[in-house]
Amino acid sequence: MAVFESTEHIGHPADRVFQWHRRPGALTRLSPEWAQSVLEESYPPLAPGARARLRTSVPGTAGTVRVPFVAEHDDGPTPRSFVDRMVKGPLKSWTHTHVFDGEQSCVVRDRVEYEVLPGRLGGDRNALGKYAGRFTDRAVQSMLTKTFADRTAQLRADLDFHAALAERSDRRLNILIGGASGLVGSQVAALLSTGGHSVRRLVRGEPQRADEVRWDPARGQLEASAVAWADVVVHLGGASIATRFTPKNKQKILSSRVDSTDLIVRTCAALPSDERPEAFVCASAVGAYGADCGDRVLTEEEPYGEGFLAEVCREWEARAAAVENLGMRRVSVRTGLVLTSLGGLLRVQLPLYLAGMGGPVGGGRQWQSWISLDDLVRIYATVVVDGAVTGPVNAVAPHPVRQSQFAAELARTLHRPAVVPVPRVAPAVLLGQEGAKELALANQRVAPTVLEAAGFSFRHPDLRDALTWTLPPRGPADPESARA
Repeated sequence: MAVFESTEHIGHPADRVFQWHRRPGALTRLSPEWAQSVLEESYPPLAPGARARLRTSVPGTAGTVRVPFVAEHDDGPTPRSFVDRMVKGPLKSWTHTHVFDGEQSCVVRDRVEYEVLPGRLGGDRNALGKYAGRFTDRAVQSMLTKTFADRTAQLRADLDFHAALAERSDRRLNILIGGASGLVGSQVAALLSTGGHSVRRLVRGEPQRADEVRWDPARGQLEASAVAWADVVVHLGGASIATRFTPKNKQKILSSRVDSTDLIVRTCAALPSDERPEAFVCASAVGAYGADCGDRVLTEEEPYGEGFLAEVCREWEARAAAVENLGMRRVSVRTGLVLTSLGGLLRVQLPLYLAGMGGPVGGGRQWQSWISLDDLVRIYATVVVDGAVTGPVNAVAPHPVRQSQFAAELARTLHRPAVVPVPRVAPAVLLGQEGAKELALANQRVAPTVLEAAGFSFRHPDLRDALTWTLPPRGPADPESARA
């Protein structure tokens, strides 16, 4: 039986830290992007017998390969403690005891007892068996050291962020979120709920939890009472744009956004004025400025550009802005390239870079305006709480980079070369000429002017820091890692 122990001083009162862990979203916020992805948190949180479903990264794969991990909660040895036990996963056993000591300054004590599995489990070719040999004691200890360092940093940062946000407004809000099961939406819901706000999620299937509300944008179905309950409605839904821009796909991309937004606006309009939400926060994208903007700096004052995605954003934002006629505040969050190993463009690129085949795309001169996933969800939380922020908001880091610089920095973080240029024709093979121009080859130098004026503090303002945060530390290349 191997043991890993961690003791960290958090700098916030122990009861506050323990209660933070007992709220929905705590596991999602504490899971390092490179180490594990949360499929389903336990509900109610930390209830004895409740289970959480995750996928944990296989050592040596930079998060590109993940295997199932299911943990069951139990009461801990003290009133402020709890235990997680693995019931399915890549190890023989796993017991994690969390203890919260102290009073005004919390000390978090973590103890993990585990046993590794031998080789390939007798030739088992499923995901767990194939990668069991990667979870050696040395690999597990290394992952745990980095994981708990990142967990502590995230916990401190989130607690500090909640305290700073309370200075803008200390109200506890009711927040209804569409798209809460997505990559960004799940993190937004988690950050807001761990901050003490009441969050309900719009789901298209039958609700499975007390905090879920069914809706069907295609059929125009949304409970008016759920919208009346909310102080703020947040909408992040929409079909993926990472596809060929065929007429059918274009229609799906547009209608998935405007139809659902229209439904929310109509539902708000049907309510008595004193029952309407105070604000509507809706997603958008920097595609609003067009695909090829040269070197000029794009602020929120810039007019809409040309191209399919610009037209989608124009229409989407216009539908959302209709709530302003109802006396509601409206914010359209124009998101740049989201950097996270959990999904999106970065996750797609990782296997290529791990194999030493990464490099500049289409010459590499185009500007990429990016944002870390952590900063993006903080932006959403800020505009939800801060009633002074209105209209379009550029959700990008303050330092955009040329694509060639992005390629070089990603390769450096992964300890790989970036010497294989990708010709402009390559993205067109996958996305078509129009899709390649507006996605892979888009040239947008965007500035977060509104956020900076509002005093928003970026946690990851520089590309190197953002990539280091979302990717695990790696040593020199090894053949097996490159093949994984």
